[in-house]
Amino acid sequence: MSPPSNLTLLVDADDTMWENEAHFREAAEWFLDLMQERGHDRDGASRRLREIESERCARLGYGSLNFARSLVDTVAALDGACPRDLEERLLAMGDAICNYPIELFPGVFETLSELKTRHTLHVVTKGQHDEQSGKVARSGVRHHFGQVEVLPEKDLAQYRALVERLKLDLDRTWMIGNSPRSDINPARAVGMRTVFIPHRTIWELEDATLDGEPELRCRRFRELLDHF
Repeated sequence: MSPPSNLTLLVDADDTMWENEAHFREAAEWFLDLMQERGHDRDGASRRLREIESERCARLGYGSLNFARSLVDTVAALDGACPRDLEERLLAMGDAICNYPIELFPGVFETLSELKTRHTLHVVTKGQHDEQSGKVARSGVRHHFGQVEVLPEKDLAQYRALVERLKLDLDRTWMIGNSPRSDINPARAVGMRTVFIPHRTIWELEDATLDGEPELRCRRFRELLDHF
């Protein structure tokens, strides 16, 4: 049976098309090593960082700069102040994460090239607009997509607004991503069909239980061609 055509496929970016969380985890591990050297309990420093990052994300949104500022605030919370030279190192680390070279997961480019011949593709990601748009531009796949939608949050309200903005036909729209919290649950709640492509790592603030079973599960991005 031939695959369907003329669908709208909304594709997440980070950890769906390319590696992202691993860069933050590497930086966090380095930071926790540093805090141990400064005399702090590693688990305690990790909990404090998670609390500060969660609070900052709720107020200020997502992204590498907010992550770096969370590291600075964690040092200040545990030590009373963050030395200027350390603050500069931590902010530079955030800048490096923001501008890391994009390495597509195997098969992503070829899969998008074929899907584009049958469907309308849009990127739907969240975070800071310039940072996320920059990743898409560096990825080499921007030309496969119509719109690049960078949302401040991926929740029910934002998905509803997206449906209105793009004039989406929910019966023919699929959200594809790795995050139950951001890609699958709210998209299903608004009436979209979903494809869950779990990644080996997920940010703690993105982890959640699936609210029901997605219509499709794929182990790899290239498996989308078996269905679309």
